Amino acid sequence: MHLPRIAACRVPTVATLTTVMALAAAWTPAAAALAPPAPAAAAPPPAVSASAGGAGAASSADAPMKEAVTLASAGKFKEAIAKLEALRRDPACPPRATALLGALYLKVNRPKDALAVLRPLAEPADAQPAVLYNAGQAALALHDVPAAEGYLTRAVRQQPGSPATRELGLLRAHQGRVVEAYSMLRPWSLRNPKDGEALLTAAALAVLLERPAEAEQLIAGMPQDDPAIVLMRGKILVLKGDGKGAVAVLVPLMAHHPKEMETEVRRTLAEAYVGAGQPKPAVDLLKDRVAGHPAVALVLAVAQHKSGDVLGGLVTLRPFADQLPADAKGLGDPRPATGIAIEYGRLLIDAGRSPEAVAVLERATHILPRSLEAWQSLSQAYGAAGRRADSQAAAAKAEALEKESLLPAAPPPPGR
Repeated sequence: MHLPRIAACRVPTVATLTTVMALAAAWTPAAAALAPPAPAAAAPPPAVSASAGGAGAASSADAPMKEAVTLASAGKFKEAIAKLEALRRDPACPPRATALLGALYLKVNRPKDALAVLRPLAEPADAQPAVLYNAGQAALALHDVPAAEGYLTRAVRQQPGSPATRELGLLRAHQGRVVEAYSMLRPWSLRNPKDGEALLTAAALAVLLERPAEAEQLIAGMPQDDPAIVLMRGKILVLKGDGKGAVAVLVPLMAHHPKEMETEVRRTLAEAYVGAGQPKPAVDLLKDRVAGHPAVALVLAVAQHKSGDVLGGLVTLRPFADQLPADAKGLGDPRPATGIAIEYGRLLIDAGRSPEAVAVLERATHILPRSLEAWQSLSQAYGAAGRRADSQAAAAKAEALEKESLLPAAPPPPGR
């Protein structure tokens, strides 16, 4: 199936969306250990300039340096590299020539050589932001995540809002560090509305953070018939509580979509059916398709619960409930794990197993202490277990959180 491409998008939109949703929504610690995203090969390295890497070169290097810059500007990267490699053997070779050589190695897909020449330039505390950016790109290509994080973080500190912010934000998204990623990618995307990859990633993160209006803003200028954008529109409608509208958008997509979107389309359409008060088709969509996906399991369990199949919901969630962490430590986003705990606790209450529900829901409040639903459900579990005082205390905590949520939000910083 031919997919329309979003303007200036550096990877196919479908791949961007499915990667972010699969990784950022995952609560299992293994998500953070996956390989980093490939660096943006089409990103123009900021070090490709005659001044990159510092000044102070000997005059004997000026002519070959200018020739190399002219060749690079004309897209003759191999010829420019040959000039710079020869210049590098000259004791008078300036740091800016080495920086340019590293950037050009990246352009011709030689990240190992790039990092070898850029690493010494990136070691000093006052290293140039462009050098740090390119060193970070090279480290990403070599799957050296700790080194890439270090270089990119230092570059962002020196130049907030630079391309290094984009790359670090995408890396954070891939690691499931949703809030950090969004804080970098939303401002970048608003300033760079033709960067399709960053826009779609930021929009996906906005959905995960339950900010439908911001997600809608981010995709407003993108092709509305692109399958990834259709899916995003469905997710936004689900968040807005318009289950019927989401079903109308997603049913045609379910019939015709790229293979790699299968899991996300099914899960989102199932959520839409649940929101529209039709849990049975949601169960039909997801039954026997959990395959270790906690987000899919949660939607299926909610649909089973609403259909009256409490036992089925418990069976669906049990493998994930058994792996719930004690708290939020090590989680990029604690809400997926909290969602599993809350629904499992509610199922236990309805199954007449209130003491077990109490233990699970207490854990939910430890994972996400500010979750209104967790405290409300815990209050219900305490009440079912005959612990009246505890039930009242949990209800009071829930009421306090609800009042806080109704307070006017602080205005966002400029550019956010």
